[in-house]
Amino acid sequence: MNPTVTRFRAATPLRARAIAVLATGLALAALGGCAATSGGASGSGNYAGSAPGAQPTQADKSARIRLELAEGYYQRGQPDVALGEVTQALQQDPGYVPAYTMQALIHMSLGQNQQAEASFRQALSLAPDNPDTLHNYGWFLCSLKRYPESFQMFRKALAVPGYRNAQRTDLAYGVCQYRAGDLAGAEKTLRDGFALDPASPALATNLAMVQYLQHEYSKAMFYIRRVNSGSGATAQTLWLGVLIARKSGDAVSANQWSQQLVQRFPDSAEAIAAQQGHYDDSALLPH
Repeated sequence: MNPTVTRFRAATPLRARAIAVLATGLALAALGGCAATSGGASGSGNYAGSAPGAQPTQADKSARIRLELAEGYYQRGQPDVALGEVTQALQQDPGYVPAYTMQALIHMSLGQNQQAEASFRQALSLAPDNPDTLHNYGWFLCSLKRYPESFQMFRKALAVPGYRNAQRTDLAYGVCQYRAGDLAGAEKTLRDGFALDPASPALATNLAMVQYLQHEYSKAMFYIRRVNSGSGATAQTLWLGVLIARKSGDAVSANQWSQQLVQRFPDSAEAIAAQQGHYDDSALLPH
């Protein structure tokens, strides 16, 4: 799915495009943004009906190659060509679950929601417990504001034994809980993700945002400071830091981050707002 965010973004690999999230309104592409780990469309490599430990057939190998080509074309902004490669992958192996997930993501990017949902459902009919498909389908449902259904998919993904990308799903799940208006639930879920991946700027930023919205400014300072003191700081995270620091009464940090914002991102809307003292600009606040 393609979690594009309202303001905070982070570039992510194609496979994670279903959840690139980072966000002000916690809505990262993405999400954007939250920097998500890979493993979205083809990360699992599941073949329906394959026996555990079975050696891949020539059809399996051909399907995998076609899917890799599809991802490459998609990354280069050629979704129609990518869809053609996915179709050929499925002709080689009609049971190749990651190909259906990739197909769904491409349809999503083209705004073809009915086709995307059909592809997700086909993938899950072949492999009901594929966590990557469950994750991406969850984000798709979230993007359509079908929150209860999306939460169900995220919880199913997180319940899969041995799932290695739980922090990615916690991030997307937390963002969707935020979108649904459940700030307390979002905070808990994002905390779970942060416990698994404390180095993630996306998780830390989203967690700081949720706490800021709940007026938990001292807690929010802990997380946004981790982001802004590292290489992952952006105009958006510095702006969020300024807002949190001002609410916390930390004039030193607020001034420091404002200066960094103006020096490093002088043309950004956030830097202009900081220079003009427009700290309550509704266009830059979570929405």
